[in-house]
Amino acid sequence: MASKILGITYLLITTNLFIYFLELQNPDYYIWNFGLIPALVVQGEYLHTLLTSMFLHGDILHLLLNMLVFLFVGYDCERAIGSSRFLAFYLLSGIVAGLFHAFLDSASYTPTIGASGAIFGILAAYATLFPFRRVIAFFGFIPIPLPAIIFVFLLIVMETAYFVSGGLPYVAHSAHLGGFISGVFLALLFGPKKSVMEEL
Repeated sequence: MASKILGITYLLITTNLFIYFLELQNPDYYIWNFGLIPALVVQGEYLHTLLTSMFLHGDILHLLLNMLVFLFVGYDCERAIGSSRFLAFYLLSGIVAGLFHAFLDSASYTPTIGASGAIFGILAAYATLFPFRRVIAFFGFIPIPLPAIIFVFLLIVMETAYFVSGGLPYVAHSAHLGGFISGVFLALLFGPKKSVMEEL
């Protein structure tokens, strides 16, 4: 029965793909009108971009990497907490990620786009709900199976190091961290459905 009502993961992936192809028609228009500009958000302007920015991507690689990670972890999280709550979880993680980034980089007029903040929230949920489930991490070209909680911990350590050091300056590491923090709290708040967890 549960499998018949699942589909938010695939709906969100399809929506991201569809919007990306719309974006290709006029990238500057979409990025400057629907991307998140921290300085404007902290001034209380263009607040809609807290939502719209998470459906835009800079290029096809950016889009595909985000969607592949989301596909890998999204379905099980959706099944564990229920589709409607999963949708709320995803959107709230993305919005909190955007707010976190905006307030930590409040002088910036550079648009921020991407689903990464929301996906880091889902990764936090995955590590919380399935801490010992094995995932494949790549160190260079070497695949290494790790428990989900270890993989996500290493990922957050890396993101924190980039944020503190200023490495990879064109990546919004603060949004990733904000999405992760919100994901941890939301995972505890929403909680899994016990009957579904017993099946997983």
